[in-house]
Amino acid sequence: MVVQAFTLALAAAALICPAIAYEAGPAGRAVEIRSYNLKPGSRDHFHQLFVQEALPMLKRWKVDVVAYGPSLHDKDSYFLMRSYASMDDRQRSEDAFYGSDEWRKGPRAAILAAIENYTTVVVHLDDATLRGLRQTMKETAMPTETALTADLTTLLELNQDYIRSVQTSDVKRFQQILADDFLCSLPDGSLIDRARFLEQTARPVAISRLTAHDVNVRIMGDFAIIHARTSYTTADGRDASGRYTDVWARRNGRWLAVSAHVTRN
Repeated sequence: MVVQAFTLALAAAALICPAIAYEAGPAGRAVEIRSYNLKPGSRDHFHQLFVQEALPMLKRWKVDVVAYGPSLHDKDSYFLMRSYASMDDRQRSEDAFYGSDEWRKGPRAAILAAIENYTTVVVHLDDATLRGLRQTMKETAMPTETALTADLTTLLELNQDYIRSVQTSDVKRFQQILADDFLCSLPDGSLIDRARFLEQTARPVAISRLTAHDVNVRIMGDFAIIHARTSYTTADGRDASGRYTDVWARRNGRWLAVSAHVTRN
């Protein structure tokens, strides 16, 4: 495992040369390596939550994320590396981030629900070593991790396109992202094909402020399922909600929607 090997190497270096770990200098950073043991079968969903919600939040809070992703040594492990100007800076940064309403009222509950336990190691690295670590992690990233992240990003963008196209009656975009054999089951129980769906899409939309929430992307090779709930405003101004499940398939290198199921409350 890349993370375990690197952590052991750092620990050995610290024993041989304690200054590496304990003498903070102006040109160095305090690097935190956190290793998560996740609940069985939850890693793909955890990765989705991290990439979609936690990572953008960390960036907004100006946290330097060095590397992250699934561990090589088993299917239920994950790692996160962050760097800080000093140990005091790390404490201030993490207190502010984990104490914020954005975190506590946001993805905190879902992310913690996937974690069995975790361990943390903090070492001091000079700038040259840290640059080398960033480059090494970039070069040795797991192909499956890179592919999973790319697929997740693509599917999240397609999901947003789908919702936006419903709200704006964008037939052209649906023609691009719907498979020829696309089928959709509607809230009234009817099942329509691609041509009929496009006809309905072209009609003026009676609802407004259509928004997707709690988007959950499940990727299984060349097949993916997206679950989400929706909120919107009806023509008479009432707040309403619903759910949908979209099925996507990778065909000739492209993700296309092959099925959709819509419910409304």
